[in-house]
Amino acid sequence: MFSNAFKHIIFCSPFLVCTISYGQMQEMDTQKSSQNSIKLDTIIPVKKSKLEHTVVRSSDDEVHDRKKNITYLLRQAKVDYEDMKIEADYIEIDWNTGDVYAEGKRDSIGNVTERTKFKQGANEFEQEAFKVNFKTKMGIAYNIRLNEDEGVIVADRVKRINDSVMYLSRADYTTDTFFKEGKTNEPDYVLRTTRGKLIDKKEEGEKLLITGPTNMRIYDIPTPLALPFAYIPMGSKRAAGILLPSFGERADVGFYLDGLGYYMPIGEYLDLELQTRFYTKGSWGVNLMSRYKVNYRFQGSFAGSYENRITGIKGLNADTPGGIRDPRNIFTQSKLYNIRWQHSQDQKSNPYFNFSASVNFSSSQYYQQSIRNSNYLSGDVYNNTANSNISLRKSFENLPITMTLDASHSQNYQTGRIDLTLPRFTMNMSRQFPFAPKTGLKKGLLHNLAVTYGLSAANQIGTTDDTFFTDVMWREQMRTGVQHKVDLSTNVTLANYFPLTLSANYHEVWALNNTRKYWDENSETVIAERLNGFYRYGNINTSASVSTSLYGTWLAKDKDAKIQGIRHVLTPSFGYSFSPNTGAKYIGVYGQPDSNSANSALQYHNYNFFENTLYGLPNTQVTNALNFSLSNNLELKVRDEKEKSGYRKIKIFDYLNFSTAYNFAADEFRLSPISMSGSTSLLGRNMKLNFSATFDPYKIQFAEGSRFGTRIDELGAFRVSAFNINTGYTFDNNTFGGKKFDAKNYKKQGTILDEVFYFDEEDYAQFSIPWSFGVNLGYTYAKGLSREATQNASMAMTASVSPSPYWQISANGTYDLVNKELVGTRISLARDLRSFNFTFSWIPVGVYKTWDFFIGIKASILSDAVKYEQQSSNQLFNTVGF
Repeated sequence: MFSNAFKHIIFCSPFLVCTISYGQMQEMDTQKSSQNSIKLDTIIPVKKSKLEHTVVRSSDDEVHDRKKNITYLLRQAKVDYEDMKIEADYIEIDWNTGDVYAEGKRDSIGNVTERTKFKQGANEFEQEAFKVNFKTKMGIAYNIRLNEDEGVIVADRVKRINDSVMYLSRADYTTDTFFKEGKTNEPDYVLRTTRGKLIDKKEEGEKLLITGPTNMRIYDIPTPLALPFAYIPMGSKRAAGILLPSFGERADVGFYLDGLGYYMPIGEYLDLELQTRFYTKGSWGVNLMSRYKVNYRFQGSFAGSYENRITGIKGLNADTPGGIRDPRNIFTQSKLYNIRWQHSQDQKSNPYFNFSASVNFSSSQYYQQSIRNSNYLSGDVYNNTANSNISLRKSFENLPITMTLDASHSQNYQTGRIDLTLPRFTMNMSRQFPFAPKTGLKKGLLHNLAVTYGLSAANQIGTTDDTFFTDVMWREQMRTGVQHKVDLSTNVTLANYFPLTLSANYHEVWALNNTRKYWDENSETVIAERLNGFYRYGNINTSASVSTSLYGTWLAKDKDAKIQGIRHVLTPSFGYSFSPNTGAKYIGVYGQPDSNSANSALQYHNYNFFENTLYGLPNTQVTNALNFSLSNNLELKVRDEKEKSGYRKIKIFDYLNFSTAYNFAADEFRLSPISMSGSTSLLGRNMKLNFSATFDPYKIQFAEGSRFGTRIDELGAFRVSAFNINTGYTFDNNTFGGKKFDAKNYKKQGTILDEVFYFDEEDYAQFSIPWSFGVNLGYTYAKGLSREATQNASMAMTASVSPSPYWQISANGTYDLVNKELVGTRISLARDLRSFNFTFSWIPVGVYKTWDFFIGIKASILSDAVKYEQQSSNQLFNTVGF
């Protein structure tokens, strides 16, 4: 009982406020009307005087009454006066008063078969009959039809005061596109009012329809949906107004009003939208959104959300003695926020300067605990990370230099870690050839010598939600540094078949902090002391590589053979790299008592002074390595009568690559793990199989009872330490052949409302039923140094079908083959109801069970006002371990 009463109070409260507002507006309109003393069904009489402009008229027949000074135009009549144009079957002009009466063509029983047309400037009206005065510009029209923006107004009678104001009597407004386009005379819905006022603010580019009590009728059937008044902006100019909410009930948060707010345009380029939501169990939220756009320069949007979510019974927690153990009743309160900003610049505005922004910053539990269900239905609830970037880029027309100033943010919702770069400045010089000839080709190592330079300076902060924007973040977690990189490279082709590339680079790093570690006997912990100051180091790396391509081809001697040829391409590459030890002097040592030693002997540990700096570590080992890689491409040429050429190529391997390295300077484990990756489309053009693996050449020794082993410097194992494979295929209407829908096979097509259907000889409707079903399989295997491997296998499925032209059904989900459970499953239904959109989304299984129902008018002018949305409770308590 209380539930129904509360719903009625929520539903009616906005209308009470609107009624008061309408009464005030009505009083102002009455004052204005009384000044002009205008009645709805009359035109103010005018004194006899000549018209100020020439009347141009034409018709099939014309009769003039000299005594009354009235002209009658019969059949195909047209009249032009100033910016007014009239077309009708019958027109009557009174030259004394300036009154013009027009009437449409009627049939034998008096029904109007052709309506009159009246046009003034950009406005055009259709009606059965009307009367207008050329001198006062006032008039009355009957059964008039006005096409306004996305909608249509049909009124029994319209009183025209001037070219800016019209009064309507018993009017209908609809956005039914079929009715607007003349495909039907029966709109699927109308908003009906007994009286209204249409205002055309031409100078401001705005039109307003203001009505009295309004009722929605669906297929001419009255509904309980009524308003004390309506205010509908219909011009091209944006208009401020109240956003009507949806209401309902959810078990977790109670009764709610969702979406109550206000929209306000600010100037020509900016708008502002505020939405609120309130729940009877104490939760509330507010959304702020702003969009801006300057044509040919830039555009963007900003959105901010803040929520105070309260669920359960206040005072009841998991430790309450004898408390209710239903986890949904345990009191929880969360303060959640989210900030989004998108900005993009038109490339044509300035080719040498660009500013862009993509910001997504939120509290760590926003996507999992938000009051709204949209995060669950969209899949955002499964987001584990968020990233942001703001960038300012400048290049120069005559200089090979590009400068960038940017700030970035990276957030991990599982660990709570936040990484900020505030800011980072980079300057890069594009590749230059100082010894290349001004004209002609570059020949030899010297001509091909290229130089590049890069500078980067940044502040970087690694923090968490607990220390975000605190003194700890600024004093202890911020790292500042600068790096310079100079790269030299050149190339030449040896013996016409062996491209040789030589390169060298120098990496200089400046840091404003350093680390010293020591053992503190009082606290019995290792102390990492941060030293502030100026510190530097430099790394040098050199490399050389040579490669070539080897081709192997086999051609069939029999022209009728199914396999006509095989081609195998091998691309081996050998490289050598050397880098000296430049960081030995930056290695520190501290002693820590060995807990396994009886006499507490010290156990010494090495650390690097720069291990907590921004741009990596100095080289502390000599690298003297030989690198090797091998790329394969294997394809067949087979006969195929379906192809125009009669042949088809099949790639057995799109690529199959191997790579490894051997470091001569290493004390142990000189051979690097062997990496393999490949891809094949042998199973079909639309299905690819991608795979990769890592092979460890060294043996592992396990201690008794230990889960993890230790690598030993002995070759011979070549065991798989990691493996990954994935593939997918999409089935659709064309997969299995079969009969395809072709409109040319049917002689009869539907008309008006059935124009999307075709009919066979027996009058059965025929139409295309597009469908698709996609499957993606993935498997990962990781063993590393463990005895037992970690395996993950999943099958992701997507499906969609349109059983009729106006229905859309889709579903997606992932099945965990290891844990044998469905995750991320979602089913959606959508129905095009002509003037309305209907959607239903449902997550039937998993942690985030929920559903959402929506129906609303499609036209943007009423999409925020005429709608209904209902949501279910979400299963948030499952996410907190209950």
